[in-house]
Amino acid sequence: MLKIYAPYVESTNCTPDKTVPTLPEYIQRIDRYTYGRGWIMTEIDSASAGFCLLTERGVEKGDWFTADIQLYVAPQYQRRGVGTSLYDLMLSIMHHANYRRVTAHIPLPNAAAVAFHEKMGFRPVLEENGVLQMARAIVPENPDAERFTKPYLIENTDYERAREHAATLVREPAL
Repeated sequence: MLKIYAPYVESTNCTPDKTVPTLPEYIQRIDRYTYGRGWIMTEIDSASAGFCLLTERGVEKGDWFTADIQLYVAPQYQRRGVGTSLYDLMLSIMHHANYRRVTAHIPLPNAAAVAFHEKMGFRPVLEENGVLQMARAIVPENPDAERFTKPYLIENTDYERAREHAATLVREPAL
């Protein structure tokens, strides 16, 4: 995952980090994401193709029903549905986890990222300091839940059904 993430940090302003985290720092983050709001990774032919995670970035303290989503796809897997697949799965997880809203922060200009998020149901909310915040509603499985459910506590059958659907969204490379 760090190999996928590092080029985003080094060559874009699309990440919260200004410098590439060390491997031990990144391992700690993965632990935090695993037991926090959640993260998923996808592999193609045993190679890491991309990952998606939920954070509290820009979320008001005490808002248990909103998360900020981040997506990183390795260059050789871009334009093949990997990002769509990861978002589709994460949005399904968020439904089962009883989230109500998801946001994304997009440094501008980045027409491709804005178009991608619009395709995934996001709408612009706020543009500030060269960053566009987009958001989309999530229909919770249990509207009466008092807070989100940790991803590892979601029913396995719900997760597997969502994972299998997301896998159908990845395309073979063009010849």
